[in-house]
Amino acid sequence: MKKQKVHSLTGRIEYPVMIKAFKAVKKNRGAAGIDKVSIKMFEANLEDNLLALMRDMKKGVFEPHPLKRVLIPKGDGRFRPLGIPAVRDRVCQEVIRSLLEPIFEQKFHEASFGIRPGRNCHQAIEKVLEYHQQGYKVVLDADIKGFFDNIPLKVIMDAIASEIADGNILRLIENFLGLA
Repeated sequence: MKKQKVHSLTGRIEYPVMIKAFKAVKKNRGAAGIDKVSIKMFEANLEDNLLALMRDMKKGVFEPHPLKRVLIPKGDGRFRPLGIPAVRDRVCQEVIRSLLEPIFEQKFHEASFGIRPGRNCHQAIEKVLEYHQQGYKVVLDADIKGFFDNIPLKVIMDAIASEIADGNILRLIENFLGLA
């Protein structure tokens, strides 16, 4: 049986989704991007900004701004590079996340707790204790240095495209990944 892909995600981009996405971005705070537009400035003309963004997203003409690059000091005297998206780009990303998360969340392993809705480190600890009670005695904690910086972007897009058939949404993601 052929796997069904999800179609028409673009049609789900409506003003209430935009408002919800902006509220999530505002709650997360964060600095202005390369365009120097802060959350407060974006909010000052919120309806017009969201309607324009929604129109561009739906028409397939949205182009993200370049990231604002900053260096964040690490505890050891070195610096970690950080890219700060423009507020409008963060709203767009949040809209995309809200559309994709219900599709992909169900595919993750049930014992995976990192950066997932409704899951936290306390639940991860409970799972470890549960495994311990089942007789498991070893825990492996692995961190692959630079993992997300080194994933081939085509692999990510292929995985997304295996589930999503909406070309407009795929193009938006490609734009954010710098593949377009």
